[in-house]
Amino acid sequence: MVQCNVAILPGEDARQFHDWCRANPGVAPVLAVSEPGNPALPALGPDIDIRYDLPAYRVFREGEFAGEAGDIEQLWGDDWQAFAFGCSFSLEDALRANDVPLDYEQRGFGGAIYRTNLESVAVGRFGGSLIVSMRPIPLEAVDQVIAVSKAYPGLHGAPVHIGSPEAIGIELTRPDEAIGEMSILASEVPVFWPCGVTAHFAIERAKPRIAAAHVSSRMLVTDVPIESLRCG
Repeated sequence: MVQCNVAILPGEDARQFHDWCRANPGVAPVLAVSEPGNPALPALGPDIDIRYDLPAYRVFREGEFAGEAGDIEQLWGDDWQAFAFGCSFSLEDALRANDVPLDYEQRGFGGAIYRTNLESVAVGRFGGSLIVSMRPIPLEAVDQVIAVSKAYPGLHGAPVHIGSPEAIGIELTRPDEAIGEMSILASEVPVFWPCGVTAHFAIERAKPRIAAAHVSSRMLVTDVPIESLRCG
């Protein structure tokens, strides 16, 4: 089933954030938006209540990290809207289902995210650095990775960069977050996809009065089959 990144904002900040998502479909491919004040996301599951259904919430006040929470019931307001967009964890599931070799997993490496020297497309107060996720892919499988990724635009779609991490301001040994020890073989090439954590940086830059988001790697699990998002 599809896993989703989530961002939750009130009022005009929510409307402007939605415009930012539309301008950055690879970063924030929106799969569902709640009605103002309604915590349900029926397009993703009949029983979802976004106030409770994330494993953990990252809370922002005036763009500053204000701690994690197990739910946001006490913060929720009648103008809050939730935005759920595709996640690269589900893209990995799609890659596996299409027989793309993810050999790094057998070596205990689960990928890493990096802040690049690229920028997301700014809309109003929202913008800032593009965050990417990296996975080492065998050189002979890169074309296959591109083709499969393109078929899932709702899961970030095609890679934003392949090879030469320095070209986008990345030093591979200094990830913002890594799962397991860094592991790239000489026969592999680093492949980079837009990452939903970019939305956290956009929120920090915009400085809304209050906002919430998923904690990295703790996603909303939906009732939507991954294969239903395949295009073409």
